[in-house]
Amino acid sequence: MKTNNDFQSFLYQLNGRRLVSFGCEADILEFIFEGNFVLHAMGFSRVINGNDILVTTHDYQSWDELDSTHNDEWVNAAAFREKIVGGLVLSVLINEVHDLKITLDNGIVVECMVANSYPHHSDEKEQWLLFEHTRDHSGKFLTAYNKTIELI
Repeated sequence: MKTNNDFQSFLYQLNGRRLVSFGCEADILEFIFEGNFVLHAMGFSRVINGNDILVTTHDYQSWDELDSTHNDEWVNAAAFREKIVGGLVLSVLINEVHDLKITLDNGIVVECMVANSYPHHSDEKEQWLLFEHTRDHSGKFLTAYNKTIELI
């Protein structure tokens, strides 16, 4: 069985890595860090700069239901991409309910908040996923669900 130390050790590998790409996939925010580490933010997630929320997955709710890119999430991701990408990871924090907070040296903060996403009495749903993207699919996967966390 994996322990909190295993989860934290895997997460802390992000420290010092540059965020090289940021975008949207449906209603998921995708962050790609140096070394092929990829964060998929599926639950309530947001990108903050100072006191401004630049992008949030709740913006997807403004979707016109005609085209997957017709929502504020995609518009804001495109508008702020240059401001978001390029920073180095200064810190990675995870709390007891698996909320994730990544702080970059360019003032950007990425938050994936499990506690505010889905009711804890409902079925398990993926909230965020950090994985090592490898050609042979041998990389690790750390998945936070509403109630549990799993490292494979």
